[in-house]
Parts: sequence; C-alpha cells; structure tokens
Amino acid sequence: MSKASRHWALAATLAFLFLLAAPARSQNQVDQDDETTEEEEVEVEDVQRERVPLDLFLGYESEPAMDYFGRVVASGDALLARAFAGIGDAGVRHPGLAPVWEFPVAAAVLLVQHEGMGHGGRAREFGLGPSYGAGFDFSAYTTTKRAPHDHEELALIASGGVEADGVMARRLLFDALGPDGIDGAQVPLLMMAKLDLTVYVASAPRPRPGNDEGDFAHEYRHGHDMVIYLVGRQSQRLGGTASDVWEGLYEPDFDEPLLRDTWDDARAAALWNVLDPSLGAALVGYFRQHVLGGKARVHSPALRLGESARLTLGTRAALGPESISRFLDVQAAGSWGVLDVYARQLDSSIDTSFGYGAALHRLPIGPMSLSLSADTWDEPASAENPTADNGGSRWNASLEIELRRGRWGGALKVGGKSDGFFPGTPRDSGVYAGAGVIAVW
Repeated sequence: MSKASRHWALAATLAFLFLLAAPARSQNQVDQDDETTEEEEVEVEDVQRERVPLDLFLGYESEPAMDYFGRVVASGDALLARAFAGIGDAGVRHPGLAPVWEFPVAAAVLLVQHEGMGHGGRAREFGLGPSYGAGFDFSAYTTTKRAPHDHEELALIASGGVEADGVMARRLLFDALGPDGIDGAQVPLLMMAKLDLTVYVASAPRPRPGNDEGDFAHEYRHGHDMVIYLVGRQSQRLGGTASDVWEGLYEPDFDEPLLRDTWDDARAAALWNVLDPSLGAALVGYFRQHVLGGKARVHSPALRLGESARLTLGTRAALGPESISRFLDVQAAGSWGVLDVYARQLDSSIDTSFGYGAALHRLPIGPMSLSLSADTWDEPASAENPTADNGGSRWNASLEIELRRGRWGGALKVGGKSDGFFPGTPRDSGVYAGAGVIAVW
C-alpha cells in the first residue's frame, strides 16, 4: 500500500517565507556590493568561508534508525545547500537569497527521512520488506512486500513518517540551542520536519460518510498516513484485521464515537506541536542571523539567565499505536550544553496518563562530549487493547559519546528500554545502539 507524502503544503510555506525575507536583504546587499571594492569582496568571502566548517555524519543505528540516520540526512541537506550556494558564490554575495535554494533542498531531503527512516524504518524493524518511489512534485511513497502482522505494527508504520521527522527536528533544535549552533541551511529542514505532523493531521478530513475525492474513506484508500493511522486503530477496537486495513479492504464505521474522538485528539496534538516557542526562536535566528545577517551558522535566541545560561520552552507531539502524546519541554542552554526537562501526557481517548524525562545534550569533557537521556511513563488503558497490562511504568534511557580529533571524530550511542511506545526507539524491550563517523569539511 502506498503512503503519499504530501509536501506540497511545505513547499507553499517555502514560497511564503521567502517573500517575507528575501527582498529587503537582496536590495540591501546590492547597495553594499556597489560600494565594495574588489579587494574588500575577497576579504569578506574569505572570512565567510573560514567560519563555515560543515560537520558531515555517516552512521548506523538499530532499526528504526530514526535518530542517527536523521543526522545523516541533516548533514546531507547542509552539503547540498552549500553546493547550490557555491554557484556563482551566491551564498557569499547574496545571502538574502538563501531561502531560494535552502527550502527546496530541505523539502526534497525530508522525503528521505520521512519515507526511508519513518515508514521504511518501522517496516524494516518488522521485517516487511519496504520499497520506495518518488515524484517531481515533492511526493513520495513507501510500499511493503508483506502486510503488517498486527495493528500495532500498522499504526507505527502509518505514523512512522512524522515520528522520524519529529526525532530529527528534536536533535536539530538541541543543536541550535547549543554553543556551536547549526548550519543555517538546516533551519528550513528543522521547520519542515517539526511541522510535518501538524501538516499531515490538519490535512486529514473529518470522519464522515462519503467516497468523493477528499473524503475520509477516499483518503484512506489513497494512502493518507493519518487516515490510515485512525482507521487502523478503529479496526483494532472493532475486531478487524491489520491486513484488511493495509490492503484497503476495511470499511470505516462512522457511527463509532471513538473514531471522531481519536481524530479530535490528533488535531489537538497537531496544534500543540506547532505552538513551539523553540521553533519560533530558531526561525527568528534564521532570518536575522542567516538571511539578513549573512552568517553561516544560526544560534536560537532564548531568554538569558545571567551570563552563562539561556532558557526556552518547547512543545511537541507523537502518535503512538494506542495513545497520542503531548510533551512540554523546559530547556536551558549554555557553554555546558543543553539541559531538557519535560512532562508528557498520553491520551488514549478513554484514559489519560503521564510521563516525565530529562536529557543532557553534548556536555563537553575535553575532546569528548556526553549526552544522556532518561524517560519514564505510565501507559493509559486503551480501547484498542483492553486486556493489556496497562497502568504499569515504562522506561527508556540512553548514553551517547562523541570524540573529536582535528577534522575527524566518532559517535557512539547505547540505549535500553522497556516495551511500550517511545518516539524513535524500537517497539520491543531491549538494547539498541548506533555508531557514526564525523568529518569536518
């Protein structure tokens, strides 16, 4: 079954943001160019190039591999944007035009994360044999050789695209708050990845009868990720089979109240996801520092706490197989890295539970940096799986070490978790790991 990635909405966002940002900077840059001597232009170009080292990352991680492959995608995005910026030295001479190439590159690269590490990552985890296709209209799809074995696999594959994008966005937001910031070209990718869940949920039609184009049933049979997610959860509640849903044979029951309730819960989560102060700060930094200021790297603005720390808030959401989560993050950043503390609400439409967690991102220790995370939560009772052992505590923890020597470095991550859904981690309990190589180019 195909799952079309409708990134046309993100491409439209591209055009809107460019219209806001480019004209003023372009005109200002033209005026400056008229007054700049050839010698000064060379000097400006050299300074610009000296302060734009690019970290390239190549790594591997246990399936679904959303985090470390997200690092690969993000570094590839910056590299491609750098290549476009080098055409006629446009990135140096006219930084105000950067959105012209950075947003389309990000939209194209996001497809790799969404399909390959989102839907595809979950499908590989479950041994379903995924394959992929793409079009020139910023669309792509994932198919599998075999249908999901159960409804939990179905839900995780259907929501896997936005899950993988959210995992990548979270790491990029951490990096943007850190002392080194992120490559300016990665901010459009961050924005699109962060808003992917909101765009998909917002485009899911209201559950009501009808088979015309744009109706709920039509979108289900034409591969809309969020509609498949909602239909799959209903099928599990009503005793259907995952294979029927996957093959488009299931008939949604529009009289079941929980179908509308889960649709409402998803929309509430989508709204919560977009009201993210840390995302807004990153976009402000992008336009002020990168587009208007001509700087290669972007540091997210935040509320200063004295001389050594900055504070910001974040909101995010995730779609689990039997519940929908909303997170509220409090983040402090300084020369010592980024500290994140969060609360999590899990809503199954019939019950609510809570979770908590903390993460320390890239604490510098000599030539190394250390990242830690710990998460705990209670699973709510659900109508999808009423006989499950819900109410018990679940957990996840991970440790990551990076070592750098000159232009080369390495990264190693090891984690463990109980059963239960946590974004970007394997479904089952056990150990997961990742490793990668870092090259400064």
